[in-house]
Amino acid sequence: MVSDTGKLQGKVALITGAGAGIGRAMTKLFAEQGARVTAVAIHNESLKQWEGTENVFAVQADVTRLEDINRMIEDTESRFGRLDILCNVAGINDLCYPLDETSDERWDNVVDLDLKAPFRICRKAIKGMAERGSGVILNIGSYASLRGNHGPSYSAAKHGLTGLTLSIAVGFARKGVRCNLINPGSVRTQIGPHSGGAYHPEGLKMFVDIVEKLPVQWACEPEDIAPTALFLCSDDSKHVNGAIVSVDGGMSAC
Repeated sequence: MVSDTGKLQGKVALITGAGAGIGRAMTKLFAEQGARVTAVAIHNESLKQWEGTENVFAVQADVTRLEDINRMIEDTESRFGRLDILCNVAGINDLCYPLDETSDERWDNVVDLDLKAPFRICRKAIKGMAERGSGVILNIGSYASLRGNHGPSYSAAKHGLTGLTLSIAVGFARKGVRCNLINPGSVRTQIGPHSGGAYHPEGLKMFVDIVEKLPVQWACEPEDIAPTALFLCSDDSKHVNGAIVSVDGGMSAC
């Protein structure tokens, strides 16, 4: 049910990775809270779930393609007249491949989707936000940007996303644009199968050996991330800019 007095009433949001996982949970919650949402996913099949959903406009796009990025943002602004909220959620991981077994292809695939795509999407969206004097960007990072328990490509890409977030937060603050980042911990999604194969056995063992020793509840559902995203994209957080927020059950405290 769409709220008439939701926290995002009257806002227009674009969410990548809206076909599953965190992106799907955020799309559902944002629409319920009154936002008109452009739900972006690479596979048409995963977008069928939004057919007939009030406030959701489904768009198929490959965010590693510049022409698709331009189209999805231009279509949103043309359809709704503005873009208030941008959420970069789509991503893959490196399947815990260690440095000496990370090919150029694996590195490029991870960095292109997890870092270059958000950079290009932000670059395209920021102009309209700055001209209107308001806007919110939320990037989804990872606990892996803070620790060395993943492979180098994923950790480097997500660490780079932190730098991108901080640069935007400072560079566009006077133009009314806020930019923040959430670092989830372990979230029960299908990111593994979407990342191009099976996990590296030794790399996965190292990851599991580390996190299973943590004295915290380190795994959660996508719906556990969405409320924090809602807060950071709503006027409730109007004075929050350049924040790196861990939503990981305490993993990063260990």
